[in-house]
Amino acid sequence: MLKKAWWLVAFALLAAPVRAQEPAAEGGGESADGLTGGTNESDAIDTSDLEASDRLGDEQVLAEERLGVEQARSGTDPYEDPTAAYYFLGLAYWHSFTPEFILNLFTDESTKTSNPGIGLQFTYRKASFDIVTSLYYQTYAVDGPFRGAGDADTETEIINSDLKMLAVGVTFLWGTDFTDWFSIQYGIGLGVGGVFGDMIRTEAYPVGNGWEPCVGPSNPPNAFCDATSVADGEEGGHFGARARRWTQGGSVPNVWFRASLPHLALRFKPIKQLMIRVDGGFDLFSGFFVGGSLNFGFGG
Repeated sequence: MLKKAWWLVAFALLAAPVRAQEPAAEGGGESADGLTGGTNESDAIDTSDLEASDRLGDEQVLAEERLGVEQARSGTDPYEDPTAAYYFLGLAYWHSFTPEFILNLFTDESTKTSNPGIGLQFTYRKASFDIVTSLYYQTYAVDGPFRGAGDADTETEIINSDLKMLAVGVTFLWGTDFTDWFSIQYGIGLGVGGVFGDMIRTEAYPVGNGWEPCVGPSNPPNAFCDATSVADGEEGGHFGARARRWTQGGSVPNVWFRASLPHLALRFKPIKQLMIRVDGGFDLFSGFFVGGSLNFGFGG
């Protein structure tokens, strides 16, 4: 009897784990181990450690797909948020030049010009679009022979100009960004300013392949150096005559203009706080120009 009871206990101990692993009956109801419900312990979500559960991983993936993953950036990263505004303050330099083939559209004798300009620039930028306002100083110096189209050779004069302009302007630049630090820009620039300085007219005579200014009336004696000296606007020879301004009925402007169309630029931004622009284009009132600017960035 004692031996038979021992076998019954042993059988019960061996059978219990087997019954616990038997699948539950379909449709729920009582499980093989006497518990109700349609799932066993292995199907339950372990809520005691959410970070280790699959549920948190799924929700995190969905959130990252919806909102994106925020990328950590350094304080000098040149990246620009297209929804943010950026500001730059800089110093610009450029050179304007008018080649003879353009001057020869209006003259039979001319001297090409080449003049520098400098300025301060403030740039507002958002979504790859720049508005550049500037205060700048431009020279219009020239020293050489000029003669109007259709005039006789004896009408040739040496023009000596030290004209200058102090102006304000605005340039609108759109851009194509290739990287965070490089883009190509294109647009238009407008400006207006007051002109100061003088333009002096002096009769000229031919020497070899060039021209020389007459020393004075009939000096040297030839058909080019007139015998009389008159002021600008009067008939006769001009010897060191100061040209009149527009307001006096003359040819020297009181104000001058800028209309760069097109205005092209290469934009470099090696770090967030520094922007370099290399400019070029054509100004309807001054000819071709090339230059650049160095700008300090803030904001954004």
